[in-house]
Amino acid sequence: MPPITRHQLKKNGLKTEPYSKENRPLDRRAALLDLVPNNVTFKSTLEETAVSRHSTKSDELYTTAVDSTHHSSLEINHSDLYHSAAQELSVNSNAEEIFEIDQNSWNNFMYVGCYARDIIRYLKQREDNFPITDYISNQPELTAKHRAIVVNWLVSLQEMYGLNHEVLYMAVKLIDLYLMENETLQNKFQLLASGALLLATKIDERGEPGFPYDLVKHSKYIYTEDELFVTEKELFRALKYEVNVPLSYVFLRRYARCMKCQMILLTLARYILECSLLDYSFVTLKDSLKAAASLYLAFKMCNKVVEAKEFFKYTEYRVTEIKETVIKLNNMLHTQSSNLSAVKQKYSHETFFKVANKSLLNNSKLTFD
Repeated sequence: MPPITRHQLKKNGLKTEPYSKENRPLDRRAALLDLVPNNVTFKSTLEETAVSRHSTKSDELYTTAVDSTHHSSLEINHSDLYHSAAQELSVNSNAEEIFEIDQNSWNNFMYVGCYARDIIRYLKQREDNFPITDYISNQPELTAKHRAIVVNWLVSLQEMYGLNHEVLYMAVKLIDLYLMENETLQNKFQLLASGALLLATKIDERGEPGFPYDLVKHSKYIYTEDELFVTEKELFRALKYEVNVPLSYVFLRRYARCMKCQMILLTLARYILECSLLDYSFVTLKDSLKAAASLYLAFKMCNKVVEAKEFFKYTEYRVTEIKETVIKLNNMLHTQSSNLSAVKQKYSHETFFKVANKSLLNNSKLTFD
């Protein structure tokens, strides 16, 4: 049975955590509305956003990769802005095709179709700024197993408190970047992980972050809140305040939207990708590569046809480039440890379509056309 999420508590009419999004005051939002009393349309949009944030799971803000529906108040499919940009691009002989998914969300301030492709390419360029090499061999006490145990613990916390998935991926990435340059003793590893999670919430959580006491409690009081804050600051300094780190989860979501994947397929790909967080052998691979490989394997597990040309168009990865990683991910699913089952329990729930129970494929049935 997976941990009870904040969404499930609300559904059952139970009281949620005191710091949770449902109980946060709307004073700040109300103050913002007061700044624009004459703008009725803007006020209405803000009020709708406030309500939706309290009634919808964070992941449902990105409803489906298919993107079949949009809010009419945000959507301008054939705007003057789009047509002028398309005309400008058509003049240039080297102009690239505008993806349909971006055209349909050109002026949507959530999906920002006019910027989406450039943003993803920028993030792919930034991957080169955060290379991760084999660091476990340089750690005096830590092993790959210790890392897997801590990441498994972070997964359970992310699900328990209903944090954004980006927070989990960011926390793991911050840990890897820190350990690549700094030594950490085994008895301080959980403290480091807690500091990384606390910092990650301040980067990628949409609401006001902060649950230091709860982190101390769930670590069985092996450290204090003061030690947690000191560790968070040390981690931030050690990373030289460079935290705009590309995440595999972001790449996966973009690829799936472009390829109009059904939600169950995207969820299966997310399950595969999240399992790879525990496996140290995937640490050195690029996040965009892991995202593309996870999506490709999900296509194969769902018996869906994926055209190599279309796959390259949206991911900029050829099938031959991800073949080795796909096989490696498939082998990982076959050899998961039963002692580290937080991800499997999480994705065995109905909320995630029970994708963790999906039948696995033999490598002989994997095709790379």
